[in-house]
Formats: sequence, C-alpha cells, structure tokens
Amino acid sequence: MKNHLRNQANLSLFIVFFLVLTITIGSLSVTAAASDPVVAEIGSEKITLSQFQAELEKLPPNLRQMASDKKMQKEFLDQLATSRLLYQEGIKQGLKKDSAVKSQIDEATRKIVLGALLQREIENRIKAPSPEEVDQYYQTHTNEFQQEKQVKARHILLKDEAEAKKIAAELQKGADFAALARDNSSCPSAAQGGDLGFFTRNRMVKEFADAAFALKKGEVSAPIKTKFGYHIIKVEEIKEANAKPLEEVRTTIENKLTQERKNQIFKDYVEGLKKKFKIVLHPDVIETN
Repeated sequence: MKNHLRNQANLSLFIVFFLVLTITIGSLSVTAAASDPVVAEIGSEKITLSQFQAELEKLPPNLRQMASDKKMQKEFLDQLATSRLLYQEGIKQGLKKDSAVKSQIDEATRKIVLGALLQREIENRIKAPSPEEVDQYYQTHTNEFQQEKQVKARHILLKDEAEAKKIAAELQKGADFAALARDNSSCPSAAQGGDLGFFTRNRMVKEFADAAFALKKGEVSAPIKTKFGYHIIKVEEIKEANAKPLEEVRTTIENKLTQERKNQIFKDYVEGLKKKFKIVLHPDVIETN
C-alpha cells in the first residue's frame, strides 16, 4: 500500500514537473565550460549544471522546495531531458514550419518583445513616491480615506413580539445578553452570543440600523420589528466617523501614485512613438463587415 501511494506521488510530481517544463523551459546553449559540467546530453544538445539549476529556479516556490531533494532533482533532470527530446522530435517533424505553430510562435514573440519593451521603457523609469509625496497626497485627499461611523453590537432575533417582550424583560432584570442570545436567538450569530461585530449603517436593514445607531455604548434597545422578526440590540462599542490614519493607507497611496506615474509615462511614450510612425485606422471596414 505504501509503495502504491509513493508511486502515485511520484507520478503526480512527474506530471507537475513536465507541465512546468513545457511552459518555462527556454533554449539551452550547446556549449559548456569546464567549470560548468554537463548533466544531460540529448542528441547533440547538452544541458549544463548551471542551466539545470536555472530551470529549477523557475519552478513555483512549493515545487522548488520539494525539488531541493536530490532524488527529486534526478527525476526533474529526466523530465527536463524528456521535454528536450520531444521538442527535438517536433522540430524533426517540421512542426516549427506548420502555419498554426508559426502563428503561435509569432504571437508568443510579440508578447515577449512587448513585455521586454515595457519593462525597459516604462517600468524602469518609474520612481517610487517619496514619503513626503505620500504625506502630501494624504493631506490633500482626506475625503478619499473617510471611514463611516461604525457600531459593534449583539442582537437577539425572535419570531414573535410576545417572546421578544419576555426576553426584553429578563434583560431589564440584569440577565446576561450573550447567554440569552445563545439560548433564544434564531440568527446564526447566536453561537457567538449574538455578536455581529462592527458594521456601518448601510449594512443593515433600515429599522435595525436606525435603532442600533441611535443607542449609546452599553444601551439595549426595545424589540425592533424588521422583515426578519423582532430584534433586541445591545451596542458594545462605537467608532465615530473619521479619516483612516496615514499608516493604514500608506501602501494604497504609494500604489496609486505609482500607477498614475506609470500611466503618464506610458501615455507620453506612446505619443512619442506615434509621431515617428504613421498609423492609419480603417474603422469603416469593421462597420461594413
């Protein structure tokens, strides 16, 4: 049984490695220096130790961790060689000249070149916003970081008014709210003693929200009727509306400023290219076909 499970694990790893290889592997050089020994030979093609290690680095982190095992590395090398063998066979069969394959190669080439160009001309030109720039943005855009008033409350949901009045009377006599919620509430929150956590006004139905936001900390409402039944609400904490602190939104601001710079650099770069190259569009062809 253990051998069967081990074989299944190896087969799964084989499949994952092979899929990764078919996606990540690039062309490998056929030359090898004395300090970079050959670890595999597939026909006239050679794979050196440094190339093998580079392919290991392309694996996702979880697979890379598994592949640190020497036995797994040997299996990975076998799959690496197998993928190159299959590639060579595909070339031998002339698939690189097949029109569908050529189209896919051209599309992949366009994407790779485009990515490299954007990295060189756009990404490499972007400077991270300074702390002073982030501070200034925060001070001049406080309306973007406003936090609505929130209350933290518990509630007990009951089916009819008579039952709700009975529970309300017990609370007035000092009964424990959370305990009554656990024993009587029909809301799923009963398991947590009726705890609803913090919420804003717009998260609740109007009747419930009006009652909850009218209460002071520690106060308990009279039974409130909604389409769900009768609620008894206890407010435990209140967070007044205010602006979120800078440190809480600093990363958001940094990302926003960086994206704005990226957009502007891209726009300027494309406009510059359009002045050098003639672009003619024919939208009428689309409309008539």
